Amino acid sequence: MRSAFEELVPALAGEVALLRRKLRGWLDALPLDPNSKDDITIATYEAMANTAVHAYPGRQGWVRLYADWAGDAISVTVTDTGDGIPATRSRADKPPSGGRGLSLIDEVTDQMTVETGAHGTRVAMVWRPAALRQNTAS
Repeated sequence: MRSAFEELVPALAGEVALLRRKLRGWLDALPLDPNSKDDITIATYEAMANTAVHAYPGRQGWVRLYADWAGDAISVTVTDTGDGIPATRSRADKPPSGGRGLSLIDEVTDQMTVETGAHGTRVAMVWRPAALRQNTAS
C-alpha cells in the first residue's frame, strides 16, 4: 500500500502550525499506533518550525513538506530555499528557548539526514513503525 501527502506553504509560524494539523490528519488515516503518529508529527513540526524561524532572516520564504507511506516505512522530507544552517554556530547564537530541534528529530526517527547549504536545507526523516512492519508481514 502507498499513500503520499505534499504541500508548500509560507514559512510562517501560523502556516506551519496549520500544516502540522493537516499532516496529523493524513497520519490518522494510516494504520499507525498513537506514539508513532506523535513522533512523526513532533519531528516534522520541529523541522518546519526551524524553517519558519531560521531559514529566511528578514524576508519571506517557503517550506515544502512531502510525506510518503510505502511498505513498512513513513518518509517525511522538509525543504526550504533559505540561507542554510551555519557550519559553526556558537552557543551565544542559540536562542534560549531553542537549539534542540535537530537533536529531538534525531532521537525520535529511525533515520535522519540533513543537507544544507547556501541554497537551502533538506531534512529527510524515516520511521519504520512496528504496526507497519506487522502489516507488510501478513
